[in-house]
Amino acid sequence: MLPGEGAAQPQRRARPRRRGRFRIDRSTRLVEAVDRGAVDLAVYATEAAGTAGIPVGGLPPGWYAAPSWTPPDAPGPLPLVAIEDPCAIRRRAPGVLAERGIPATVVCDAGCPAGASTPRAGLGAALLASIGEAPGGLAQRHDLPPVPTIRMSAHVGKGTDPAMVAAMRGLLAGTAQVAQGAVR
Repeated sequence: MLPGEGAAQPQRRARPRRRGRFRIDRSTRLVEAVDRGAVDLAVYATEAAGTAGIPVGGLPPGWYAAPSWTPPDAPGPLPLVAIEDPCAIRRRAPGVLAERGIPATVVCDAGCPAGASTPRAGLGAALLASIGEAPGGLAQRHDLPPVPTIRMSAHVGKGTDPAMVAAMRGLLAGTAQVAQGAVR
């Protein structure tokens, strides 16, 4: 879910003598980590953290499954692979499907975002961040309903190097899509 090649370049330019550390975690944990001083800046799903932060764009979700996977015939429920709650993307999947009259059931709970790529085993479809190319071994499904973009925000810690903040804002402003993560 991270931006493509070169995403770390602004951090390297802002702090040439210091190696950055990146952290990927749930939105609430990222905001808490900034408040504790464990990370300098976090980018997260606004609705999941309950902290408004600085608006930085949106995360467009898309449906993905193994290339050979086919949805079951109606009225069978659509099998879903989802990140366990709390997860902003997970909460959207059943709601969007229900609005279209498509029954669904979660057949696999993933404990972390990396586990949400398990649809490649053919277990079902997953609603994932849709940034760039499809995750390895998965194909985007355009036969499932579109899902609204998830608003993303940034939370900056006290005492964070202004050059680092400016560099990260430049990176985020240069793309309409952002990924969830933090930098220290």
